[in-house]
Amino acid sequence: MLNIQEAPAAETTALLGGIPSGVAKPHEQRALTWYWPWQPNYWAAILIIFLSNLASGPTIALIVPSLKELFCERGIPTLFPVHNSTGRGNDGQASLAQLTGDLPNNDDGHCDSAEYSAAIANFVGISLTLTAILVALTIRYWSGLGDRMGRKRAMLIGVTGSAFSCTLAVLVRLNKGMSLYFLRLGNILDGATGSLALLETLAHAYASDVTRAEERTVVFGRLVAGEFAGLALGSILGGMVAKQFGLTAVFVWLNPALVILNIFCISMIPESLTVASLDNKRKQQIQSSFEQGEQDGCQNGSDPRNLEPFKDTEPHSQYLKALIKRLTPEQLPDRLAGEYSVLMLMITSFIALVAIIGVNSNISTYLLYRFRWSEARLSSVMAVIGLSRLVSLTFLLPRFKRLAPQDALTDPVASISFDLKLVVIGLLIESLTFFLYGATPVGEGFYLGGVLSSLGTMFSPAIRGIISQSVAPELLGETLGTLVTFEVLSAAVTPLLSGWFYGITLEIWPSALFYASGVLGLFSCALALSVFFSHMRITHDRV
Repeated sequence: MLNIQEAPAAETTALLGGIPSGVAKPHEQRALTWYWPWQPNYWAAILIIFLSNLASGPTIALIVPSLKELFCERGIPTLFPVHNSTGRGNDGQASLAQLTGDLPNNDDGHCDSAEYSAAIANFVGISLTLTAILVALTIRYWSGLGDRMGRKRAMLIGVTGSAFSCTLAVLVRLNKGMSLYFLRLGNILDGATGSLALLETLAHAYASDVTRAEERTVVFGRLVAGEFAGLALGSILGGMVAKQFGLTAVFVWLNPALVILNIFCISMIPESLTVASLDNKRKQQIQSSFEQGEQDGCQNGSDPRNLEPFKDTEPHSQYLKALIKRLTPEQLPDRLAGEYSVLMLMITSFIALVAIIGVNSNISTYLLYRFRWSEARLSSVMAVIGLSRLVSLTFLLPRFKRLAPQDALTDPVASISFDLKLVVIGLLIESLTFFLYGATPVGEGFYLGGVLSSLGTMFSPAIRGIISQSVAPELLGETLGTLVTFEVLSAAVTPLLSGWFYGITLEIWPSALFYASGVLGLFSCALALSVFFSHMRITHDRV
């Protein structure tokens, strides 16, 4: 029997015709158009990420004071009852006092109580959890669709959910008789189309299409910098509009305008890949996988089509192995050491984001309750966090990369080793920041924490850079989709759990959430450290 071995996957595959990433074939280069007179470039992906987060910035920064205003005006919904001492019904509808013209107000400070703070945290937690669950269920499909039909078209599908969510927020604001649960329906529609996570995933895939492997960590850092720049400027803009015109102007006029601008810019950018070539490569990949399976079965003396998997003495172990195999992408040879290292990095990212999201989703609620901060000050905290991370990822990350050994510029193994160090250091800094949040006796400590955490955020582009150098380009969209699935799962479970934890510890130990998140951050740092040591050991053995 002939022993035919499949050629290993390479960084330059048939998809790119043997040409390195970022260099398109002459016949694949599109003619320049008057509205976008440049070839596809990763700066287009940065623009989309920036505008998407610019549109989300006002909502993220001001959702807590907005809900406080709505709850105080219309009552807390039934899922979050409070003691009805203010003439307001627990069903979320107008009470008798409201209907007779005696509108409630916050003169007695009842809306600043711990009960209202806990109710807001629960409402936000459940809404974010619903969104994240739907994103987790759909993100791989939508990101995989981007591999087949193109990044740009998939982005346009993803942004429609944001448009629906924004529309429902406008209707709730303008119609006082409309249930507050329509805000949650908007979250559901947003999650079903991938939400902001899909746009960020596709933007990373877009940038990967047009850059070389050794450049991607820095490029991904610039993409994440665009994300935080959008959040920071959006928060500043939202705070200015709220201070000048009120919260209604933010959700009725500012957000819709920014969403429309985002849709317009996505429709303007050029496509980054040739769809026909990609489809042909996918067919070849499926056929190659089937032939490889037949070959492995013949070498084992059996026909893979006649195998009986249920005769194994440990069937549950087989199912677990099959699940892990499905989540583990085919890695390029002699890159990231360890068969399951990519999966371990995804789990590390999941645990780290559980800690980060648990903190970020409750910062505004905590500051509003404990220090009675205004909308403008809450927006300023988000602005400091966003701008600090912009500086870190735009200026500091490239300079840290220049500290890498010279062989890291040409040898992917050395580049991956250095990026793993960035992951470990970044997660350690994030953990220390959470302990700082918990220990600070004044609200201004969150400004210092926002600046410090900007150094820790380098772990995210570093993980993406490692994965992009370890996986073949034609599998990158799906692999990044799997990574985002882990990240979105963290967003699915964390807001609800952190809101519940915040509520039960609020009167006993208000800062307990920050210390718990710090412990989780240290655990994720330990996992990343284990991947780093494994990579170094196996790489040393190869040499």
